[in-house]
Amino acid sequence: MYDVPEKSTPVLVDWTTVTAEEVKKLIGSAPVKACRLDPVRATWLVKGFYGLLLPFVAVLCNVSLLIGCFPSGFKQAVVRPLLKKRLDTGDMKNFRRVSNLSFLSEFLERVI
Repeated sequence: MYDVPEKSTPVLVDWTTVTAEEVKKLIGSAPVKACRLDPVRATWLVKGFYGLLLPFVAVLCNVSLLIGCFPSGFKQAVVRPLLKKRLDTGDMKNFRRVSNLSFLSEFLERVI
């Protein structure tokens, strides 16, 4: 019988709130791509009006972290198979799964 050594991992119990300035930097550095799950489907629009959206996005992130709630709509992704290399397309092992998340879901993930 093999004894597995007990290993404790750090537990994060406190979150630091995100500021509007941090939200501004994160929105500015976010890639411009679209997901079918986005209601607007235009990340460029969110990035273009970030000044108006900063307070809302900051509150959304902070409340989500404070109460430990990740909105259920953010838990959905469009998963597509992507060929790893120029390999046999008939073998599913040659594909990797790529999850495409909504903009706000990815954004909240970056904040965390």
